[in-house]
Amino acid sequence: MDSKVLIVHPYDKSTSFLERIKNHLQAEFAESLHYFSVKPNATSHTQCLETINSFSTNGLLLFMGHGKSNCLYGAKGDYYGTLENELVKAEEPDKYFYEDNFINENNLSVFNKKKIISLSCNSNGQIGRKSVENGAKVFLGFGDLPTSTEELEEQGEKNKSGVSLSKIEQALKTEINDIIKKSVRIGIIKNYSFSELVDLINFVTNQKISHYLVNQKKVNERKLIANYLYTFKKEIKIYGNGKEKLIE
Repeated sequence: MDSKVLIVHPYDKSTSFLERIKNHLQAEFAESLHYFSVKPNATSHTQCLETINSFSTNGLLLFMGHGKSNCLYGAKGDYYGTLENELVKAEEPDKYFYEDNFINENNLSVFNKKKIISLSCNSNGQIGRKSVENGAKVFLGFGDLPTSTEELEEQGEKNKSGVSLSKIEQALKTEINDIIKKSVRIGIIKNYSFSELVDLINFVTNQKISHYLVNQKKVNERKLIANYLYTFKKEIKIYGNGKEKLIE
């Protein structure tokens, strides 16, 4: 594969907001970017692993989706978790499909000699370390990324007078999108290393934090938003060689 950038984005309606990152990078690097939208079926997941495996060892692999400390999730059908209708399931099995153990310790060999940014929850844990142990050149992972009201509630937040969880959710979705798309774009254009990219992400995030604290004093949730953005940048971790360039 000749592409310099491979974006892997398993379908899940709860992460559709991340398409803005893809759209931004595609507009800039259309000729050298390949976008793989993993569909909610086993065949698409197999094809995606094959695509990752054959991707250039000099390019940048950006994974966008759900995950936990020891694996990256795959695609999720729109009806998964709802009461199953056998007739619908027979006609549209993809709607009920869910792969919650897509890339894990057993198939991390697909990351061998690859350079990875994993925009997924808790990818700063075991999955990053194991990826490098299995041959990845470098792996950039993130901490917990609460981007839904349910995830915010898991963090102990509640709707109350002057605090709207939906406002916090929308702000975090908007800002994380903006931080990543701008930072990765600039990083590629300026031939940054992974360490330099993290420095840039920190810089852009600090600008966002200052904006909320200084310029958004009418936004009741501004301190909570600023705190989550601070945690976002603080929990970024690089495994492997941070001096590796994003693209060679």
